[in-house]
Amino acid sequence: MSIDVVPRAAAGLGVGLALASAPGPVQAVLMAESVRGGVARGFKAMAGASFTFGLLLVGLALGLSVAAPSGLALRSLKMAGGALLVWLAVDGFRSGHQVVAAPTGRRSLPPAARGALAILLNPGGWVFLGTVASSLFAAAARLGGTGAAVVVAVALMIGLAIGDGTVVLLGGIGVRRAGERVRLVVRRLLATLLAGLGVWLFLSGLLS
Repeated sequence: MSIDVVPRAAAGLGVGLALASAPGPVQAVLMAESVRGGVARGFKAMAGASFTFGLLLVGLALGLSVAAPSGLALRSLKMAGGALLVWLAVDGFRSGHQVVAAPTGRRSLPPAARGALAILLNPGGWVFLGTVASSLFAAAARLGGTGAAVVVAVALMIGLAIGDGTVVLLGGIGVRRAGERVRLVVRRLLATLLAGLGVWLFLSGLLS
């Protein structure tokens, strides 16, 4: 692997940090899960999101071709992603009425699955894979082959993990230590945010 790949890896790390710091559906889900169940639940959701997106990034670095979605595919992704966010918002509102979680007999989607679905049904993520990530890995592969592209993918994943981990810690430690009343208010605000994002995403897919 050429030393020229180092700047590409640094760029991948920076892109990952920027991607994680940009407010979006995935970050909203991670924050909501962290505030709801603490750091452990937040990191479970992050594990599902990171593993899913990591597989896609490594596959892309190894030569998998991913085209940015458009037309019917993009509209379908928007509608499915919007429906998921609205469902998570409703679930968040329901859980927000309980100060202490108690068994209710109602099955809930595990946090890791929520994180994974937040990735798979996020149209912005697929657009990123088909444009920015593809170009970044292709440039690295030209310099140092497939191995260099994989190194850049790993660097990007590290950047994402740093940014997403900060979100989880902020919600799981910072908000939860602010007191029960503040935590419930924040949970409801996050549920409202998820609902707003979901409705906007669904309508943009339906009406585009």
